[in-house]
Amino acid sequence: MHELRKDYIFNRWVIVNTERAKRPKDFIKQHPKIKEEGPCPFCTGNERLTPPEIARVTEGKDWIIRVFPNKFPAVTLKGSSEVKTRDDFFTSGDAFGQHEVIVETPNHSEQLSSLSVDRIKQLLQMYAQRIKSLYKVKGIKFVAVFKNHGLESGTSLSHEHSQVIAYNKMPVNVMREVRAIESYYRKHRKCPYCSVVDIERKGPRRIAENDSFFAFAPYASIFEFEAGIFSKRHATNLGRLNDSELRDLAELIKKILVKLAELDAPYNMYLHEAPPGRKHHLHIKFTPRLITWGGFEHCTGCIINTVSPEQAAEFYREQPEK
Repeated sequence: MHELRKDYIFNRWVIVNTERAKRPKDFIKQHPKIKEEGPCPFCTGNERLTPPEIARVTEGKDWIIRVFPNKFPAVTLKGSSEVKTRDDFFTSGDAFGQHEVIVETPNHSEQLSSLSVDRIKQLLQMYAQRIKSLYKVKGIKFVAVFKNHGLESGTSLSHEHSQVIAYNKMPVNVMREVRAIESYYRKHRKCPYCSVVDIERKGPRRIAENDSFFAFAPYASIFEFEAGIFSKRHATNLGRLNDSELRDLAELIKKILVKLAELDAPYNMYLHEAPPGRKHHLHIKFTPRLITWGGFEHCTGCIINTVSPEQAAEFYREQPEK
């Protein structure tokens, strides 16, 4: 199968080439190990090794989720949030913002996929709490919430954690998606992702659903085994979900991650939601990092995906191995 596919709403293309395809188990390989020296700063008992704590979730006398500033931040609250251009070509400013770490478990060997649905729901509640708090900081234009799992995903510590970066720039990728959604709204008077969810629920890329959320492999996936979880009602951000909706989202996150754990897949997980005052449709994306992009991908921006979204969805629908 050789097929050229375009993303649902914006001008991004992928070549689905399943003649190169492998079975899911063929993607299992030895991944390079993260080299760690000395005590892990994220483990219980080593709290003194991190910057001062911002927030925590407790169970009894012990913490189960901890939040603190990143020791090596990409952005800081020093300087100004203003960005200026000089001589037409030179635009710059201070990298202004807040960079935080959310440790998801005190147990060094525990993965997010092995946590209970209720524990994952508590993590989502912490995401929402930190997003709300950081948008109150003057000069912050966007709050990014993401998780890197495995060395190939960009992480440097194996202890499970997420990161939050709030900073003084609206990201290009976010604005591209927001503008495409708003353009569709102007033409059709409705959300494009609401329509996508309605269509995909009946199709071969369906993974799973519950009362509040629907998981599927996107039609023009650029990563092997890429998956998305979308709100079934038109919710714009995590903070607008009620308790049962958060649990439903946590349930599907666990389902996706349990299957990725079968492949021992490095992955990125990140939140898509509306920036203040803009339109969007809440969803979480999973992008496994199983293949290294080559010259064609970097040269053209068109990705070759060797696992069709239909094959990926079939893999996710299979019952996890015992």
